[in-house]
Amino acid sequence: MSLLSLPIDERVANLRELLSCGGAGELISWTYDPDGALLDTSCAELTLNTIFSASGCMDYMLEYSLENSAPLVLSSAYQLMWCAAFEREEGQLTRIHVFGPFSTSKTLSKEMLQAISRAEMPRTWVPKLMRNLERIPAVMANHLFQYALMLHYCVTGEQLGTGDIMFQRTPIPETAQEEKPAKGDRMQTYMAEQALLRMVREGDLNYEKVLGQAASISGGVGVSDEDALAKARISMAVFTSLCTRAAIEGGITPEAAYSRGDAYIQDGMACRTITDLMYLNHRMYEDFIRMVHKARTNPKLTKQIQSCCDYIELHAEEKITLADLARRIGYAEYYLSRKFREETGESINTYIKIVRVERAKMLLTTTQFSIQEISERLCFGTRSFFDDTFKKIVGIPPAAYRAQNQRL
Repeated sequence: MSLLSLPIDERVANLRELLSCGGAGELISWTYDPDGALLDTSCAELTLNTIFSASGCMDYMLEYSLENSAPLVLSSAYQLMWCAAFEREEGQLTRIHVFGPFSTSKTLSKEMLQAISRAEMPRTWVPKLMRNLERIPAVMANHLFQYALMLHYCVTGEQLGTGDIMFQRTPIPETAQEEKPAKGDRMQTYMAEQALLRMVREGDLNYEKVLGQAASISGGVGVSDEDALAKARISMAVFTSLCTRAAIEGGITPEAAYSRGDAYIQDGMACRTITDLMYLNHRMYEDFIRMVHKARTNPKLTKQIQSCCDYIELHAEEKITLADLARRIGYAEYYLSRKFREETGESINTYIKIVRVERAKMLLTTTQFSIQEISERLCFGTRSFFDDTFKKIVGIPPAAYRAQNQRL
């Protein structure tokens, strides 16, 4: 029996039990109607539901659900986080399924304690709230992303990637308030970082998959478990600085790149929730990639041929045919083939090979995929054809390129 053959409530309950086996703590689930009324929960203590509502997360979620269906990650001033998925029938919202709250630190952070002390709540609530907060599962942000995607799949049957997740956004104040991850595999983290930065340097619009893979590896800069928001701010500032330098290497002037990077870092320091930082970090990364892509776009190409080039770069890991490209831009195949060669100086097949070899260079130096896996991933057909094509374009075989360029 497949998962999707089960009723939605059973799917969600099974997922909750499986995730609770991970050792982080007992995961809590909630089900609401389209107006926010609580229909069901696995939690015996409703104080946490009151916090979810009082924090503004409930209102944001309900407003978001009016026009959106993608999985949503929410956070509050208490530095608690939730993920939500939306059940619809014939386009109409019927129920909202929520997992949470989660904390991104193993202990109550200073900011969380300060937020509780400032909150307008009955004093009798505070001891009960503190006891509940101590039992909340502590998860890394990348794990929470996976929870959101799995919950969305259980509710809708739709498979999405990390780049499809939406984040709660709150206004950034004019003046910012002043208020140790596991070591893991450092080589994996380094390689993921290099893959991200290479996307910026090359202005590669096909960045979503690499961004999602990196999110599953790195939990951010290791500062203090006691202040998750401060950790997220530092991670964002460091990553922005790296992207700024990568953009300069990709052709953006230092003045433009540093100006853009400084603005993002200032906005990041002013963010008051982790979801705001997540959204800003994603926007910053995409912005730098598009800046470099625009700077590297050949102004001599017509709109149609540039569209073909962009499509090839975005779909290098998929089968691409002349017929597909011609149909996309409305040209006859023979005419597109002639125009493409006139404007780029290469045939479409040669251009596809060049793009795939460039992607192969990135995979060879920033991942641990075998050469055979890279060959299959990039649709070269056979390992020998991949080796021959790579050597013809780069000058050396892929194994030699990896040996010369990958730091071990």
